[in-house]
Amino acid sequence: MKKTVIIIGISLVLAILLPIIFHGEISLILFINSTFFISGTYLFLILLTMTVKSGFYDGITFGFRRLFTTNGKYLSRWEAENMTPSSKLITFNQVPILISGLTLFFIMLCCLFIHYSSQP
Repeated sequence: MKKTVIIIGISLVLAILLPIIFHGEISLILFINSTFFISGTYLFLILLTMTVKSGFYDGITFGFRRLFTTNGKYLSRWEAENMTPSSKLITFNQVPILISGLTLFFIMLCCLFIHYSSQP
């Protein structure tokens, strides 16, 4: 839980600083835009890692290992089969990033509601 709060805090500070750095000002729309991109990046990263971790790409990587050469030599069947599959390479905990991405997304939705409810 502590990691999630730290990631959310850093992301919110980044969402405030990015418009100031690039536009020289902060507004609700600029905050909404930067929060959208940060949360979208988190959610895309989680979806990608979940797909790789599920083993979806293991067959593709095995085929590429057999097809391509390494250091000028072809891999034998034994070498290709004994390589670690790509699904076993991802070992970090994905839950804090997922919760952070969803939290930032809901903060963005709340800010959008505030923005459109204040319009005449």
